[in-house]
Amino acid sequence: MATGETRGGGLLVVSSAGGVLLDVLALARAYSGRRRHVVVDSLDTCEELQGEEVVFRPEPALRKPHTLLAESLFAWRSLRRSRPDLLLSAGTALAVPWFLVAAVLRIPRVWVETLNIIDTQGLAARICARNATLVAVQHDERVGIHLRTVMVGELM
Repeated sequence: MATGETRGGGLLVVSSAGGVLLDVLALARAYSGRRRHVVVDSLDTCEELQGEEVVFRPEPALRKPHTLLAESLFAWRSLRRSRPDLLLSAGTALAVPWFLVAAVLRIPRVWVETLNIIDTQGLAARICARNATLVAVQHDERVGIHLRTVMVGELM
């Protein structure tokens, strides 16, 4: 998704770094079409996504509205231009503006609930899960928590 990108379709993966990224990639790599990634820049992210289409973004702070606004504007421009068929995401604050903008643009959204979620979700996870077209969960007991869930089991 370079600055002049106009090709649409495919899968857009939005993720934080670390284990969250690995969870999302376990599902994303099953997708045989075009994949693009918007991720938080870190050493493990660079290594894991070598050879993929990647845009590195800073992790906005949920408690700092100006960082969320800036990321929302970037997401708006990117999603309007690239029009993915599906947005797949997990993680922290980076996912929130992308999920909300994708919801406004009626782009289907899948939220991956990470394996460490057993009882309480963080704020970003609550916002994204509520705005997801589908929530992929890794624990049987989480299936009834959301309106539209699918049990995927342990992903990593």
